[in-house]
Amino acid sequence: MKTPLVGIAALLVALIPCAAKAQTISPRTVPVQMGQQFDIIPSDRGPMGGIRIALDDALLDPFVNPSKATRVSSAYLSIAPHLVSQSDRRGGGKTMPLVGVYTDGTWAFGGMFAMQQLDRPQQWNTPTSERSANNRYLSALVARRFGNGYSVGLSGYSATLEAEQGIDLLYSGSDRIVQDGRSSDVRLGVTREWDEGKVWEAMVLRSSFDMTHDVHFPAGRQFVPPNTFTNIPERSENYRDQTTRVGLHTEHTRPIGAEGWKVGVLGTVNRLSHPKIPDYRINNVITVPRDPGTTWAYNAGVGLAREIGDATFGFDLIAEPMFSTTWAEAARDTVSASGTPIAKGGHTVDNKMRFDNMQFRFGFERIAPPDEKTHFGVQLGLAAYSIRYHLDQTDQVRETSRAQREQWTEWTPSIGLKLRNPRYEVRYALSFTCGGGGSCFDCVLVCGSDDVVLSSPGDGGVIAAPTDQLRFDGGRVTTQRLTVSVRFR
Repeated sequence: MKTPLVGIAALLVALIPCAAKAQTISPRTVPVQMGQQFDIIPSDRGPMGGIRIALDDALLDPFVNPSKATRVSSAYLSIAPHLVSQSDRRGGGKTMPLVGVYTDGTWAFGGMFAMQQLDRPQQWNTPTSERSANNRYLSALVARRFGNGYSVGLSGYSATLEAEQGIDLLYSGSDRIVQDGRSSDVRLGVTREWDEGKVWEAMVLRSSFDMTHDVHFPAGRQFVPPNTFTNIPERSENYRDQTTRVGLHTEHTRPIGAEGWKVGVLGTVNRLSHPKIPDYRINNVITVPRDPGTTWAYNAGVGLAREIGDATFGFDLIAEPMFSTTWAEAARDTVSASGTPIAKGGHTVDNKMRFDNMQFRFGFERIAPPDEKTHFGVQLGLAAYSIRYHLDQTDQVRETSRAQREQWTEWTPSIGLKLRNPRYEVRYALSFTCGGGGSCFDCVLVCGSDDVVLSSPGDGGVIAAPTDQLRFDGGRVTTQRLTVSVRFR
């Protein structure tokens, strides 16, 4: 078995300069909730705050790193419908995924198909055909176990998208947005296991995200400081949002002592290329140049978990620094304030952003066996995602520069229930994500009646460079998921 392993190692090394990330790291400069629509694959640890560095996730792991599919003990098929809604009638969605993994000796195969309906923010004059959009997702994987504890896996993912969650909030003043696009990624993963419980994994990935936004703005009046108004004619504009990601991820877990402790560490590097970034309008005040650019994103994390009898608890702590450079290009030859010529295609605005994000996730689970075959479990979790960035912006036309700092924290409390026996599992998960203007405590109290709902490969993020201080309430997102899994052997 040495020959294929040497070849695989050589391929991994060769792919590192253009490898794609294993874990999604999406820069966001505006506190709009966008990721929940892509959380399609069911997760065993989702209600535990999403902790997964030091703990396995039997449902999610094969679709994060395809080589881990060989660790699935028995074939299963899962149906996991979930609902997502946003506060203040900002829309929501319904997703019906079918997920399965089949193992046969040293081989493992898996796949996912999902249909999704996204509901756009309701307006009285919106035609019925434009009140919702349909997205479709497809994923497949194959993995094989070799000698010496090695496993190798390859997966592919594709999505056809008619809408992306939260985009309506980024074009203030518009009354219609028609979206169309695709998302895809390919992953190659390697895992090695030792008898003493140590596990090492590495993965490379290349992904792409490409959406078009046809935005219609009605005629109206706009306030211009200090105290005047101007008439705005009706207009339609077309924007494109493109991101290509490449990266490398590695992770290692091992037990500590004989008291049920496990520790894990991870590291990820991503390079995101942004050929096209839309010209967003936020609150009709902040205008954002249409910026191409590049982002380097990293994370480094540690996780600790312990099993005590029928209880399990753990936490993850992840640092997520990012560095982004974007710019606006002159549409025609122009001159600066001092008369310096700027040729067509030259930079008119330069933006440099430095992110200092942090994630903290905590989870608890207790499994109670009512009888020899059936187990009932309760899961609790809390995740906090702190986003902080510093923007240095230089206007080459006006010959001015400015600095801006923005920060907010998103809180996600969650709870889950599960019933398990050797032939099937039934799970229910509920979570709330609050941030960028709303308190998590208020969210839990208020989300109960008309805002209900829960949250995989992903979006392009939002890398817009604001030209003024943000005045934006990120609201809250509620998610519910019901997962029914049937095991075949």
